[in-house]
Amino acid sequence: MLRILLCLYWFIQLDLTFAQVNSNATPPKDRADNWIEAGQAFLQKRDYVNALKSFDRAKPLLEHQNDEYRLGRLLKQIGDLYSARTYFRQSAEHYRDAITLLRKTGQQELVGDCLESLANINFNFGYSAQAIANYTRALSVKDRLNDTKGRLQCHLMLSKLYFSDKNYELALSHNREAQQLAGKDWAAETSTAIQDVVILTFLGNIGEAEQALKNAEALVAKQNNPSSSIKLLSAMANLCLAKKDKTCAKGYVDSAKVLLRGSQNPELAVDALSQMAEIHKNNGDYAAAFDAIVWMDRYKDVFRTENVERISAEIREAAGAALREKEIESLNLSNRLKESQLSKEKQARLALLRESILMDSSLASQKRLFAVLENQSQLREIQLNKEKELSQSLSRENTLKQKLLNDERRNRNFLFLGLSAMFLLGGVIYLQYRKQHKNNSIIQKQSEELAVLNREIHHRVKNNLQVISSMLDLQSQSVQDSSAKGVIKEAILRVQAMAFIHQNLYQDEAVNSVNMNEYIQILSDHLFKTYNINADKIQLHTQIESLKLHTDTAIPLGMILNELISNALKYAFKNREQGSIWVVLKKNNQELLLQVKDDGVGIPPDFDPENTNSFGYEVIQAMAQKLRARLNINGSPGTDVQLLITKFKTTT
Repeated sequence: MLRILLCLYWFIQLDLTFAQVNSNATPPKDRADNWIEAGQAFLQKRDYVNALKSFDRAKPLLEHQNDEYRLGRLLKQIGDLYSARTYFRQSAEHYRDAITLLRKTGQQELVGDCLESLANINFNFGYSAQAIANYTRALSVKDRLNDTKGRLQCHLMLSKLYFSDKNYELALSHNREAQQLAGKDWAAETSTAIQDVVILTFLGNIGEAEQALKNAEALVAKQNNPSSSIKLLSAMANLCLAKKDKTCAKGYVDSAKVLLRGSQNPELAVDALSQMAEIHKNNGDYAAAFDAIVWMDRYKDVFRTENVERISAEIREAAGAALREKEIESLNLSNRLKESQLSKEKQARLALLRESILMDSSLASQKRLFAVLENQSQLREIQLNKEKELSQSLSRENTLKQKLLNDERRNRNFLFLGLSAMFLLGGVIYLQYRKQHKNNSIIQKQSEELAVLNREIHHRVKNNLQVISSMLDLQSQSVQDSSAKGVIKEAILRVQAMAFIHQNLYQDEAVNSVNMNEYIQILSDHLFKTYNINADKIQLHTQIESLKLHTDTAIPLGMILNELISNALKYAFKNREQGSIWVVLKKNNQELLLQVKDDGVGIPPDFDPENTNSFGYEVIQAMAQKLRARLNINGSPGTDVQLLITKFKTTT
């Protein structure tokens, strides 16, 4: 009954402490201090669970205050608590965070302690390389602080680790450093003296080992320490084995076993047996090493039993204190779970709403795209009709010229035949001449009017294409979908490519002749400006013969050039600031060679020209079929696209 009343009183005091710490009227700095004090109180009662909870509640308050000095010390203390509870992963994480803050705030002594604790964790888990690195860093800090005890411990552990890794020279170096630091620490001095014998034996320095053995025997004789005696006997057995005296070695091992059976301190026995097992293992005597490990496990069982009883008592004391806290946490967790379910339902409804809005937007974008494509097809049809009308007009002009030529021949024949009657028919000839001169004037005037009409048609077609390009640009500004914007932008570039051809036609005197050198320069300059490319970084190299192509060839060729240069500017130089593009157009035997090459990233390995969904590639294929061209694509290194055109028209 009295125990129950004491527990109730303790719970009431605990609630009052938590209420006082959590009070909103308390400043954050004071609340952090209160939580730390509460954690220290729990730590004195060995209530590690509530101590950790108190420290965890103080941690965000110190982070909010940006108090790095105290936060580093708190993180080290949390790491020590996790280590005491054998939660080594959490302990190592807190030690690493603490080291960063402690170094920043100049608390070098605690930095050394954290590094040593990290090294101990690495050692316990068998991470030899990491343990050596952390012990070395800790030793460097402790050397600067002149921490003799810390330096001694680091040298001892480094000697042990290097000995396990069979790096006997470094093990000997650290062991002798530890011997010098041992001072009046008889246990450390004795241990290092015995270890000196073992290491020198493995190095093969038998004479030095025997001299070191005398020093070790003198130190062991001054103490009544069974563990040191067992270690010395193991070292002497090892020395006998090095001298190949197995009988002597067996005698020392048997003596060590006798001492082990009478040992009342399991912790010391485990330490001595661990050294014996290590020595046997390094000598290759695995049977003896296994025997030592079996003995060591027996003493470990005794040690565990004693510790388990002690820990069980501590757990029973802490269990009552943690029970009420667990119930409160369970209720809070249930409430948070319900709130999380409600939040997820709201998010699901919002996701469905966003999905429906996105689908509507996608359908609207598709409709607009279909409308743009339909307008583009209508524009092409209008252009074809105008080209047909122009062709018919030229045909009529040719017929008229042929008729005039025939009339001139007939008149010349009449002139030669009527030479004899020249004077008689002079008047008739004069009238006929006047009539012919008038007809020639009419023909010349009609020819000039047709040329003006042709340039006016090309100018209007170019202006109409510019208007369509501007309309598409305005339309793209109202589109939110980035993919739809990209499609409209590509349509604008294709329309602009045709507009440049008509611009070239109305600026030139020829009716159907396009100067390809000028056209390619205008088209490439426009594409560089459209994609905001710095011409000093991405350079364009051209090799264009002085060719004038018929519009039947120039228009599909311009569409192909627009697609290839655009693709190079968009995709070839991602994550790069510099590069080059080459454009070649020249006659090659009876074919016309068009080559667009870059030194960019090249075509992806999984690109399949026959199965691609790229509209631009479909445009290139369609124009290539119209020109009866062979298309070759090489994607590594860079991208090299070549078209060998068999069906092309040139103009003079």
